[in-house]
Amino acid sequence: MTFIHGLLQRLLFTIGVMLFMQLPQFIDHYSQQLSGYYLAQQNQLQQFQLIADTNFNGQLDTLIADFKSSPAPAVQQVGKQVLTLQQSLPELATDLTILTEGSYINKLTYFVTRIDSKLAENTLSLFTPGIPLSQAAIVTGLIGGITLNLFWLFSLKLLTLMFARFHIRGNKPA
Repeated sequence: MTFIHGLLQRLLFTIGVMLFMQLPQFIDHYSQQLSGYYLAQQNQLQQFQLIADTNFNGQLDTLIADFKSSPAPAVQQVGKQVLTLQQSLPELATDLTILTEGSYINKLTYFVTRIDSKLAENTLSLFTPGIPLSQAAIVTGLIGGITLNLFWLFSLKLLTLMFARFHIRGNKPA
């Protein structure tokens, strides 16, 4: 049993290291996807800005108000989309700055707290794992391996305690 336990510990550590080493590379790929998304949104808003420049003295808010005041529901929806674009671009720019210029800790914090799940799914579908040898990848891999190992040991200890209590309760005389 000790041999199997030790083998499982080493296996979990290795899997943890390999999985968590992928995180910096995945964050980089996610950043590239986000950059493309940001540029597409920015380009789309620029097209509406050109319309505003031609018809509303450059006032995008006036163009949006004109769309919203239209009797046609489809035109009103376009106004809502332009407003959403206008409001989302600064947040996307901030996210992109964090992921491209921030420290690794800032990137991890962003990744845990603010990730766009649809964009992450798309990134994952295009992601090809590798063996990155950056300092961040190695440190993240070691932390992941140790974490999985500790989780395994904690789970075993918890199961042992639960089994011991169940076994003690089952052997009490009535």
